[in-house]
Amino acid sequence: MSTPPPPRPESSLVKREPGRSNAMDDLASQLLWLATQRKSWRSLAVVSASDGAPTIEVANMLARLAWWYRGEPSSVADFRDLSLRLVEYQLGDVASQLERGPGTVVIALRSIAENPTVVPVARAVDAAVLCVELGVTKIASSRKTVETIGRDKFLGTIVVGGSGDSKSK
Repeated sequence: MSTPPPPRPESSLVKREPGRSNAMDDLASQLLWLATQRKSWRSLAVVSASDGAPTIEVANMLARLAWWYRGEPSSVADFRDLSLRLVEYQLGDVASQLERGPGTVVIALRSIAENPTVVPVARAVDAAVLCVELGVTKIASSRKTVETIGRDKFLGTIVVGGSGDSKSK
């Protein structure tokens, strides 16, 4: 029997536990998570700056990262199509969920142009991130969104490229 060759140095640095998601090992995901920790939060809104940005995918990713790095339950609330008459009820539901114990809630929202309920929801949560699509989102719509909701509410921006990759700024 021959002995297998030793692993190449660059491949020996990569260690994965069984069942562990690659997203949790990804440097970009770690940097994204650290960027969201500028302020303490338990409820986080992912706000689209333009029509059609994939806020639900970003919210799901952030909830997985919150669970992984905080070790607490995380959930996603899809409020992209929330009607104005249900805003108070849904926000009350989120608040009661957070009162019951540890954990986080990440809320996916559309752009202000698509659904104006974005404004009261994003103002009511602890923090928000702006989701922009590379090559699609206009700077003017990003500025308007931040100004309308309030600059102090935003932790930063998540840029989603054509391949669905995300980066924080």
